[in-house]
Amino acid sequence: MNTLTQTDFHRLKWLLGQMLALIAFWAMLDLDFGNQPLLLFFGMIITVTVAFPGLPGRIPVLFWRAMTPALILIVILDFLLHGEEFLKPLVRMVMLLSVYRCLQYRTRREDLQLVLLALFILVIAGVLTVSLSFGVQMLLFTPLAMVLLFVINLLEASHDQKLARGDWKGFRWGAFLKRLRQSMDYRLIGFAGVLFAGVVTVSSLIFVTIPRFRIDQALPFLQMPGTSMTGFSDIIRYGDVSRLQNDDRIAMRVEVPDTQNIPTGPYWRMVVLDEYTEQGFRMSLSLKHDHVEFKQGSQISSQFWGRYPRLDDPDGEWIFFMEGNVSEYLPLLGPFAQMRFQKKNKYQIYPRLNVVALDAVSSSRFAYSVKGMSRGDRIAATEVEKFELIEHDPLASPVLIAEEPTEMLGYPQTTRALPMREKDREYLLGVVDEITGGEHLDADAFIEKTLQWLHSHYRYSRSLREMYLMEGDPLILWMQEDDRGWCEHFAGSFALLARAAGYPSRVVAGFAGAEWNGYEDYLVVRNSNAHAWVEMYDLDGNWRRVDPTPQGGLEGADDGSGLAAAVGSFSGWLAWVDSIRMVWYRRVISFDEGDQARMAENLKSYSERTYAQARGWLRAKINAAKEWLTQGWNRNKVIQIALCIAASCFIVVGARFGILWLRAFMLRRGSLLGMQAYDPSRKRAGRLLTRYRPVREHVRAHPAEVEEAESWERTYQELLAVRFGDLSQRPPVKGTFRQARRLLRRARRQGWC
Repeated sequence: MNTLTQTDFHRLKWLLGQMLALIAFWAMLDLDFGNQPLLLFFGMIITVTVAFPGLPGRIPVLFWRAMTPALILIVILDFLLHGEEFLKPLVRMVMLLSVYRCLQYRTRREDLQLVLLALFILVIAGVLTVSLSFGVQMLLFTPLAMVLLFVINLLEASHDQKLARGDWKGFRWGAFLKRLRQSMDYRLIGFAGVLFAGVVTVSSLIFVTIPRFRIDQALPFLQMPGTSMTGFSDIIRYGDVSRLQNDDRIAMRVEVPDTQNIPTGPYWRMVVLDEYTEQGFRMSLSLKHDHVEFKQGSQISSQFWGRYPRLDDPDGEWIFFMEGNVSEYLPLLGPFAQMRFQKKNKYQIYPRLNVVALDAVSSSRFAYSVKGMSRGDRIAATEVEKFELIEHDPLASPVLIAEEPTEMLGYPQTTRALPMREKDREYLLGVVDEITGGEHLDADAFIEKTLQWLHSHYRYSRSLREMYLMEGDPLILWMQEDDRGWCEHFAGSFALLARAAGYPSRVVAGFAGAEWNGYEDYLVVRNSNAHAWVEMYDLDGNWRRVDPTPQGGLEGADDGSGLAAAVGSFSGWLAWVDSIRMVWYRRVISFDEGDQARMAENLKSYSERTYAQARGWLRAKINAAKEWLTQGWNRNKVIQIALCIAASCFIVVGARFGILWLRAFMLRRGSLLGMQAYDPSRKRAGRLLTRYRPVREHVRAHPAEVEEAESWERTYQELLAVRFGDLSQRPPVKGTFRQARRLLRRARRQGWC
């Protein structure tokens, strides 16, 4: 039988440490840390050391002497240059120390350091990402760490010993793993499995029962600001939205309260841009100064909007699960009655625009719920907007010309301004005359004719001509010189034409469309759903949503590259995997005090109901048995009792034979594989040795009084061989046990035990 040497245990300890470091770096890949190339490089170094374990022994001593001061210098410079972002240099320092330990043959103390370093990286990544992969990584990290600590304890007597280059000479991982497998004990594996299951169970109970506590809120240095990967901000330049259409990553998942009322073409509003400049549409300074200052809390009431939608919305509550690094602006379908965050957040509100924004882009996933959310294509204007826009009569003065800089204009005047050259304004007025035929159209007719004009002159495409080097307004140049454009061009052109016709307009950027995952019933919105459209004031108290992109964003453009605002289907194995991630978000990320209270109440009611049912069932069975026994005896009743007794005996005997067969099978399999499988003979030999040792001591102390003293000693040695010896070299088991029992009976008769 192959057994592991002390050197083999040191090799196993070293391998487990390398694996823990690799899991920690894997966790860091899920975090948008800006150091992915460095992580991949470190992971590659550790992988190479595992493939060639003798490599660290070839590193000269001079390198290690120079490495310590070099690491200290690198860490100090990193903190000095990036001290305002304390977490990033801290994690980079831990990563460097982990790699430094992985390039060495470690002592016991250094192995414990590596476990702590890897655990720190894993916890930081988990706190900031709370991704499903973090759960998988913890399930891998925990048993490996437990095995490593177990091996460290086994090597307690040689804790100062380190591997050397010579220990890896002629070493092969395949032969080592085979030898490790042959040396395993089923009982040890079973005990480790039970211990791991206990750790998972206790951890789950702690998670369910303890009060909700966010470590990233308690420790401010763990709050790392993110970077918007969508680019949705207070200014949208041409191409900012269209460049996302090749990005198929998921931006958010939405749990709908009622599948019957899902909008056919959902438009997720994020940022509203009222002021036009040659660089593109942006949020005006007056709106920025008009927003509610940053507040901190977990709930936003409808009072900020100047309107009070009903909280008892029959459609229920919408729950948004946002991925990290999407945007500081929160997607919404429209005005709402109440918004609730999972944790306290700093936020700001733009009441006139029905827009909510966090103070910074979140680097980690987060959730928020919305009640009473409007889903229509109209948003009622505020009383202030109606008052300031009602004085403008489009029939008398169809366009507002901004002679002064747009910075001097206040909202909502910015939604009417055309700050451009005179000939560009004349061009727009000419196009409006062509569209309307010189008539003054109402909002519905103007929208219909303007869309017809745009779709007959331009088509959706991501390849544009190089006319933007020419002098002039870029959007006007596009309308004059090109016939292909992005959604920003169509939205911007419609907004300018509407303003020229006397209809205040603003551009909205966000997501259009979604996919339905039927495995867990939720909507999936991707970065490729990024879109831009228009909200036009219809002079009747409403901002009307208009999507000027060809096909209205419902079926795609003529060239097949347009956006899809309708709800499609997300199916296949990728959808199934994503549904598991959604379960993780629902049951882990969004698990709060309310869920705890509901779970406790459900558990209480279920326990009471189950207890009552079990008690009633037991009483019914007892009463039925009493009634059956008191009804008198007959032949059928005797036969039934006899059959029950026979069946019980058959079950007991069958279970006994099944256990004996399983033991024999494990013994045969262990013998074939050279493994120390469970052997009942060893256990019986141990029990006999416990009774035999006192008698043996008496025989050795009084050899003259004992007949056949050599037989006593020989039997003792045979019992030791059965208990601890090799399976292939031990004496006959049955004969040894028979002889031991015979001698023990003689000892009892003599009064020796």
